[in-house]
Amino acid sequence: MTETDLRVLKLCMDKLVLIETVDGEQMTAKVISVFDEESDADMFYELISSSKPDLYPRKEQVCGYSLPLKDIVSVRAVE
Repeated sequence: MTETDLRVLKLCMDKLVLIETVDGEQMTAKVISVFDEESDADMFYELISSSKPDLYPRKEQVCGYSLPLKDIVSVRAVE
């Protein structure tokens, strides 16, 4: 993840982003919060869609997910 990607995440609070992860997952997510001050920096998000839906078997029952920032390859804002 680049500094630009981190900036996009922070600017897109409560908005949709497209994320690609190190394991090849491509998802559309609504950014809830971003924590980058700690060594275990992560983001919290609401999942909209994923290229690996089997990772989210109980999506309708979960309010949000956490993703370590180190696992993000790229971020793009949805316009």
